Amino acid sequence: MLTRHLLLPLLLSPLTLAQSLPPPPSDHHDFPISYAPEAPGTLAADALLDKPAGRLGPVAVKNGHFYTDDKRLRLWGVNIAFAGCFPTHEQADAVAARLARFGINAVRLHHMDNQPFPGGIFADRTLEKLSPDALDRLDYFVNALKQHGVYSNLNLHVSRPWSRTHDWPKAEQLPESYDKMLDVFDPELIAANKQYARDLLTHVNAYTKTRYADEPAVCIVEINNEDTLFLWGGESKLRKLPEPYAGNLQKLWNQWLQGRYRSAANLRTAWAEGAQPLGENLLRDTDFQSLAQPKSSGNWVIESHAPAKMTASVIEAPQEQKAARLTVTATDGTDWHLQFHQPGLHLKKSQFYTVRFLAKSDKPTILSVGVSQAHEPWTVLAALGTPALERDFREYQFAFTCPADEANARLAFAVGHTPATIDLVQIQLRPGGQVGLADAEDPARGNVARPGVGPAAVSPARADDWYAFLQATDQKYWLDMYQFLKNDLGVKAPITGTIGLGALGTLSQSHMDFVDAHAYWDHPRFPHRPWDSSDWLITNKPMVDNPAGATLWKLAATRVEGKPFTVTEYNHAAPNDWQAECVPFISAYAALQDWDGIFLFAYSHNADYQKKRISSYFDIEGNPTKMLLSPMAARLFLTETIQPLASQQVIHPHWPDMLRTAPRYYNDLWPFLHDTYNVQWESALTSRLAINFDQGSPPPLPPGEGRGEGSSPSTQQSALSTQHSADPRVTWTAPSPAAGRFTLRDPAALVFVGFPAGKSIDLGPVQVEQIDTPFATLIITPAEPGQNISTAPRLLMTAVARAENTGMQWDKDRHTVSNHWGGEPVRIEPVKATLSLAGERPLSVFALDPSGNRGPRLNVDRQPNRNVFTIGRDNSAKTPWYELVRE
Repeated sequence: MLTRHLLLPLLLSPLTLAQSLPPPPSDHHDFPISYAPEAPGTLAADALLDKPAGRLGPVAVKNGHFYTDDKRLRLWGVNIAFAGCFPTHEQADAVAARLARFGINAVRLHHMDNQPFPGGIFADRTLEKLSPDALDRLDYFVNALKQHGVYSNLNLHVSRPWSRTHDWPKAEQLPESYDKMLDVFDPELIAANKQYARDLLTHVNAYTKTRYADEPAVCIVEINNEDTLFLWGGESKLRKLPEPYAGNLQKLWNQWLQGRYRSAANLRTAWAEGAQPLGENLLRDTDFQSLAQPKSSGNWVIESHAPAKMTASVIEAPQEQKAARLTVTATDGTDWHLQFHQPGLHLKKSQFYTVRFLAKSDKPTILSVGVSQAHEPWTVLAALGTPALERDFREYQFAFTCPADEANARLAFAVGHTPATIDLVQIQLRPGGQVGLADAEDPARGNVARPGVGPAAVSPARADDWYAFLQATDQKYWLDMYQFLKNDLGVKAPITGTIGLGALGTLSQSHMDFVDAHAYWDHPRFPHRPWDSSDWLITNKPMVDNPAGATLWKLAATRVEGKPFTVTEYNHAAPNDWQAECVPFISAYAALQDWDGIFLFAYSHNADYQKKRISSYFDIEGNPTKMLLSPMAARLFLTETIQPLASQQVIHPHWPDMLRTAPRYYNDLWPFLHDTYNVQWESALTSRLAINFDQGSPPPLPPGEGRGEGSSPSTQQSALSTQHSADPRVTWTAPSPAAGRFTLRDPAALVFVGFPAGKSIDLGPVQVEQIDTPFATLIITPAEPGQNISTAPRLLMTAVARAENTGMQWDKDRHTVSNHWGGEPVRIEPVKATLSLAGERPLSVFALDPSGNRGPRLNVDRQPNRNVFTIGRDNSAKTPWYELVRE
C-alpha cells in the first residue's frame, strides 16, 4: 500500500479557485450490506470464473498477456492484508464464495510478513520462522479460493522490519521503516528476503498438496512491494542513510565508477563536460531590508492565507549578518498558505541554478522550498525539497535546471507546516555551480562523493553517471531475485519485482515477466503524524472534473510493450464524496487499454470479513460505492467483450533523456513522457499506451572512453510510434467544475461517470432523458457474456451516487471525518432518473434488494420503439441495482 507523504503538488500556488461542487445530499436511503448466501443474487458473477483456479495449468505469459493453456486470463482482484490473510476455515469458505459471487477472481495476499500470527505469518517477534498455525490457515484459504475459481497473488517482502527486529545499529534512523531501498543493495537483507521466499514458496500446501512455487492457482508473484531505488523521495532518503548503510552504498558507487572508467584521470576528463562555476547571486535585498517596506517593493514578500498567520522581521545573525525571522503563529494544514518569497527573477531555459541558504527553527518544522512562476498559472519550475529544520543554523543546498524561460519567477519558502520561529540567512540563487571530479576524489580510494554528500551541484556528466549507477544497481537486484525464484526455487507463476516508478525504475522492471503499477485518487494526507487516524485530510474532489490530472494516464504510461500489465493497488479513497467513480473508471479503462489485472485496495485489512459500514479509507467490503459495483466491473473486464482501443501509441524513451531528466522526474514516468515527448492525456484516452525501452538501455562503454551516452535524441529514431484514430465510443469532457462527464458507449457495455448538470445523457441504446441527482455513475451490461446491449434478453444496471455511514460526521469543509466514521447501516443517495431503452420488445424492470433478489417491478411506459421507466423516485426503487428483462 502507498505509505508515502506526497509532495504537495500545489506548493507555491495561490489559493485554488472555489469549486461549485454540489452540496451534501439531503436524501439518503438506508441500504444495509447483505451477507446472505445468495448475495449479490441476480448480479452474481461467479459463472464468469473458471473453477477450480488453475484448472488448465500454471499461468504463463504469451503474446504479451497472461494465459492458462491457450485461454486468455484477466484478473479482477482485491487485496487482503495483515490478519485478513489468515481466516478460520469457516471464514475462508464464506469469503471465497462471496468473492467469487462478486466476480472477483484473484486475491493479493498482502502484508503477511509484518508481524507474528494471528496478524502475520511468523511464529514470533523475530519474524524469521513461519508459524504452523498461520500456514494452516493460509493453506486452507488458498485452497478455498482455488475451488471457487479465485487465484492467489503472493507478495514476498512487503513490510517485514528486519533491521529493527534484529536490533541493527541506527535502524530507527533508516528513512524507510520496512527497510525499503536498503534491501536493494544490502547483502544481509537480500539474503533474509531470499530465505523468506524459500520458506514460503517451497512450503507444500496441506490442502492442495502442491508447493506454492508449483501451485497453478498462484497467478503471479511479487518480489517486493513498492521498493526500488527510485522510490518516492528516494534521492533524499539515500542522502539521509546513516552509517554503516551509507558506507555500503558509497563503496558500491566507487566500485561501479572504477569498473566503468578504470582511472581517476579518465573519470576527470569525462566529468569535466558541462562543469560550470557559480555566477552572481540573482536575489535582491539579501539583508532583508524590504521586510520593513510595503509588499510593492518587489523584493521579499510575505504571503499568508487566513486562518494561517505569521509575521516577519529582521534580526542580527552570527558574523554580523542579517537574518529574516519568520514567526509562524497559526497554521491550517497547508504549507503554502504561509510563504516567504522573492518574485521578479529572470531565469533561462536549460540554465542550471544553485540555491543555498542557512536556516534554523526553535521547534521541529519543515520548510518547503521551490521555484515557480510569480504569476498565473503559477507553474512550479522546481520543487527543490522539504528539509527538516534544526535548532542550530545549518546550510541547505539545492540545484535545478530551469525547464523554460521565465521573466517573472520567484524563489519561495513555504513555512505553514507547524507554528515555529524560523530564521533564514545568506539566501542565494546563482547560475552555475556544477562540479566535475574534485582534485582529491579518486574511485580507487573510494572517496568520490555521492550527490547530496559532496558538492551541492555537479556537472551533467557526473549527474548522469549517478543515475546510471542507481539504475544498474536497481536492475541487478531485480534480476538476481528473479533468477533465484525461477532457477533455484522453480516458481512457475509469472514474476514481477515491484511497481514501475520513473523511467529508470520502470526500465528495471521491464526485465520481469510483467510490469505493475499502483495509483490512488485523493489518498489521505496526514499533516502532522503518519497514519494518525484522527488527524488527516482529503481534498474531496472528483477525478471526473480533472481529466488532465487523472490517475489513469500515470498507469497507462507504465505499461511496457509486449509485457502483461497489472495494477495491483487502486482506489479512490473513502470518504471522498465522489468515490463511486472508482470502479467504473478503472474497470472500463483497463478493458479499453487491454490490461491484464486490476486489484482494488483492499477487501479487508483485518479478520472482520462482514463489514456493514464504510470502515476505512481503503476497504471496499461494506462500502456500497465499491463492493456493490464489483459484479458489473467483472462483466466489463473479465469477459473481454469490450473491444480494446484500436489505436496505439508507443513511446521509445532515449537513454540520454532518461538520465538528464532524472532529477526532475525521479519517480514520475507520466510527467516525463508528457513533458519530454509531448504525450497528451487526450491520446491516452483514445489510444492504447505503452512504453518501449529499445532505446532506453545503457549503451556499451569501453573502459575509459567517455560516458557512452550514445547519439543525441535528434539522431535517433522518433520517440513516438502512433497508430491513431478517434474512437467514438469514449468521451471525457470537463468544461468547468461540477461538469465533468465520462461516457463509454460500447455494444457490450455502457458507462457514465459525472455530473449530468440537468442535461440528458446519450448512451446509445439507452438514453437518460432526465436525471435529478447532481452526480451519478451508471453501468449497464448484458447479464450474460458474449451479448450486446441492443439485443440481450436481460440487462443489469447499477446506478450509484454518493454514500455515507449513519452518523458520519464531516468537518465544515468536508475534508475529513477524523475518527467519526459513524455506524451501520450504510446510506446511499438514490440516483433519480428517467431512462429509455430502445427496441420494439416490451420491457420489465425490477429493483433489486440488498441481497440482489428481485424486488418491486417498476412502471414502464411503452412508447414507439422504446420503453421509458423511472428509478430512485420512490422508496420501492431506491437501490443501486436493477434488472431489465426484454419480454
